[in-house]
Amino acid sequence: MRDRRYLNNILGLGFVLLLGGFTLANLLHQDVKFSDTENRMLEQRPVFSLTELMDGRFMTDFEKYQTDQFAFRDQWIRFQTAADRLLGKNKSGDVYLGKDQLFEEPSGIRAGTRQNLKAIGSFSGHYPGVRSYLMLVPDAASVQKEGLPAYAPVEDQEKQLEKIGRYLEKREEPVMEIPLYETLREHKDEYLYYWSDHHWTTRGAGYAYEKMAEVMGLPGAENRADSMEKQLYPVTDSFQGTLSARSGYQVPDDTIEVYWPEQEEELVVTYVQEQIKSASLYASEKLDTKDKYGMFLNGNHPLTEIRTMASTGRKLLLVKDSYANCLVPFLTGDFEEIVLVDPRYYYDSLDQLMEQYDFTDVVFLYNLNTFLEDDVLHDVLG
Repeated sequence: MRDRRYLNNILGLGFVLLLGGFTLANLLHQDVKFSDTENRMLEQRPVFSLTELMDGRFMTDFEKYQTDQFAFRDQWIRFQTAADRLLGKNKSGDVYLGKDQLFEEPSGIRAGTRQNLKAIGSFSGHYPGVRSYLMLVPDAASVQKEGLPAYAPVEDQEKQLEKIGRYLEKREEPVMEIPLYETLREHKDEYLYYWSDHHWTTRGAGYAYEKMAEVMGLPGAENRADSMEKQLYPVTDSFQGTLSARSGYQVPDDTIEVYWPEQEEELVVTYVQEQIKSASLYASEKLDTKDKYGMFLNGNHPLTEIRTMASTGRKLLLVKDSYANCLVPFLTGDFEEIVLVDPRYYYDSLDQLMEQYDFTDVVFLYNLNTFLEDDVLHDVLG
């Protein structure tokens, strides 16, 4: 009896010390702005306001903050993932473990989605002389759904895209869809999405470009589409992306390919806010970092301007997320100027750009997941 009591005391003391140590570590822990492991910005402590407390936003933001900011977070994620795998689980957070491939769980349609669609329609209606397009890219979990774990409950993105299309049609919005679901499904057995990352590959973007060219009537499309296969060049075969980092799951390394046209094209890329110019669409130095996908257009920037040698009479405003970055190289033969805006980092009005440039085309290009979760696009368009 005495031995058992002694053991219980030791275990109790150990638990108290462990809990106290963890609490102390969290008190001393300094908030981190960016996670190199997950390649994303982490939630910061929300600013208190009575209004946000009453409507629930403060507590929601504070829970996100607590999830992102605690001591030994990366080590805990790895430990939890290893334990889950021993128990036969095939999901970590919002990441599914398929056969040699990771899948991000698709988001559902939210109230903000309708708000963004209305904003796109209203913006496009203000410029009737400019052709406007909406190009939403379905995820690997939808296009390559056969690779998901059995009975994985995921949103049906095909139906989501159909619902968005019906909404635009019903409201008679002056926006033309560029439908990609069937195009990508036709190539579902190919390397369309990275195994370890949430982005599509350059090959996937190339097939999307073919559909884009068809809908928009792009002048350089025939030359590029016919020769895409022999114009993709691997630049690294050791890419581990955000899904792997976020979940702790390890899958085979990915290969990143770049599109390089047979006839080299001169261009100038200007990262406007940073006041940096480049003669290339690729930042090869990124291949030596964790964020290898950042080699496309040197990552994400608020405003990027590309001037090409094309003589087509067409100028493009591309409102986008990071899915656009590896598609842009296919477009440089079709437009004299391409201006890219990432609403997550751009805080001015797009009307200012419309006045500054004589755009002929506007494309809203988003990964469907990002679009459904977006809460800033309508502000930029407003």
